[in-house]
Amino acid sequence: MAVHEVTRDDRTGTPEAGTGLPPRYALRLLGGFGLERDGRAVAVPQGARRLLAYLGVRQHCARSEAAGTLWPGSHEERARANLRTMLWRLHRVTPEPLVREDDRLALAPGVVSDVATLGAASTALLAGNSPAVGVGFGVPALATGELLPGWYDDWVLTERERLRQTRLYALEALAERLTTQGRYSEAVQVALTAVHLEPLRESATRALIAVHLAERNINEAVRRFELFRADLGRELGVAPTPWLEQLVRAGVTGVTGATVPSP
Repeated sequence: MAVHEVTRDDRTGTPEAGTGLPPRYALRLLGGFGLERDGRAVAVPQGARRLLAYLGVRQHCARSEAAGTLWPGSHEERARANLRTMLWRLHRVTPEPLVREDDRLALAPGVVSDVATLGAASTALLAGNSPAVGVGFGVPALATGELLPGWYDDWVLTERERLRQTRLYALEALAERLTTQGRYSEAVQVALTAVHLEPLRESATRALIAVHLAERNINEAVRRFELFRADLGRELGVAPTPWLEQLVRAGVTGVTGATVPSP
């Protein structure tokens, strides 16, 4: 009697022939909500998205935390009931569980969140213990859109700002490391990404100017300083800090003996 391998149909979630690998779910929260199973979009009910998104950001939490955060205006028992309903709905979305329910709630092992990818890349860069890096290391995640645009829950607003700061610090750290390694072209790309995300952030502009000075591209350094000074004056009515001006002056005088134009 012939023995046939079990196959998995994409619609039912049964195992695929010969792979022996479980499906991989990608949870996208940066730039908008989305869930994919092996590259194919998965529809998630609107209400259940909130729970899945929260776990995608927090990674794991107590049931009481999830209930209280997602239904802040509800009585405790009502919030817990809402949580049970959302878990039930999520279990019906896919053949495999998306959420692990033990003492705490967490994404199932086969679900990967882009927020987690961003966090891992940022932690490695800021700790200074990441492997050899380049513009491909974590940059796609670092440069992706903001967290859940169009969502205005209090927890989303808080996490959105936290992630914005995290990615900016990570991009600046990466630009500085690439500059130190003499990889100026890559450093410029990374620093420009940080400047694009926050044009009025002085530390981002400083990282970009530092690259230009390191490669002795004085005209670009001075031009970027003048653009930043003009933008700050027009938008906020302030001037760059003396530290940034001193950086540019030191770079310019150290190479050419010239000076930076005064405002």
